[in-house]
Amino acid sequence: MDTLERIELLDGVCRLFPETGFKGKKDLTTLLELELKSLTALDGFFPYGHGWTKAIAPYQIYHVLAANTPIAGFQSLMLGLLLGSFNAIQCPKPIKKPMLQFISSLPQKLRDKVALYEEFNRQAFDQSDCIVVFGQQKTIEHFKNLTPVTKRFIGHGHKVSLIWLGAIEEIDKEKIALAAHDISLYSQLGCLSPQAIVVEGNSAREKIESFCQVLSDCLRENRDQHPASLDIEVLAEIKNRRDCAKALGWPLWGSSLLEPNPWTVILRKTPSFEPTCGYRTIYVDLVEITKLKDWLNPIKGMLSTIGLFNKTPENIVSIFIEAGATRFCPVGLMQQPTAFWHHDGRNRLEEMVRWVDWEQ
Repeated sequence: MDTLERIELLDGVCRLFPETGFKGKKDLTTLLELELKSLTALDGFFPYGHGWTKAIAPYQIYHVLAANTPIAGFQSLMLGLLLGSFNAIQCPKPIKKPMLQFISSLPQKLRDKVALYEEFNRQAFDQSDCIVVFGQQKTIEHFKNLTPVTKRFIGHGHKVSLIWLGAIEEIDKEKIALAAHDISLYSQLGCLSPQAIVVEGNSAREKIESFCQVLSDCLRENRDQHPASLDIEVLAEIKNRRDCAKALGWPLWGSSLLEPNPWTVILRKTPSFEPTCGYRTIYVDLVEITKLKDWLNPIKGMLSTIGLFNKTPENIVSIFIEAGATRFCPVGLMQQPTAFWHHDGRNRLEEMVRWVDWEQ
């Protein structure tokens, strides 16, 4: 099966699962041309410098998926299939059902290139020449230590995303609704889910509280669009966050925890970033510009996406980049990166392949 045939087979899968970011074969074609410099780089040598070169795909990729969301698994598998590799997938139970649905949607020729395991499969791991791992840092380190230096290892650890609001000049309900969409999607558990909305600390208090109220209203309005089933432990954690906020005197907006798909907006001022518990619990953090760099210190090197409400000053952009941010986008698109997204700031296909050069 050559590259063009694989692209044709994946075209329909892209349309069934738009959340992968790939709209169809045009995106797949463009990605190959951007990262591998030639559509047929995997099929034969092509001119490169003073000679020729060819990309060699892994014979087998071992994917270790995280339990928080299946989307990364969809994307990783699709990239492996695009390269033509066999794909062994270690899939935790919470996302097994959607992963099986994705695999069952594949044409038979591609389905034959996938094996799914609920637990670590040593034989499949040892047979793989590329290891891709999603998870917490300890998970990344565990599998990295298991991987010989002769094999390619790609780790995607936990990342944090934020929304930059800046100074509040007007209450734009349309954009606030887009932010509520980013917060609600995937129960706020993914690396692209906003953990906090950062507001300039010198903004007028009345406008800040009006913003929080409108955000709360928008989260209420979209609660049926992204329903989530919460167990008693999650509800207890949300209640704990609310109780702590009240004890510290932080204003709070939210629904009853007895309602389906509850939401919480907490306005606070802290010296440094602190994570939310997820599940539509969002912090609106007041941060003075002169202290933004210090506020970001706990997550330096862990930043992923910065959602933007408006045009952002260059000095603010520079602070986020210095802290490790790898993507900026308008609010409403945080959870939906383009097909050409540099995952964690790196090319996705190029990391998986090796190159063979032919010199004259």
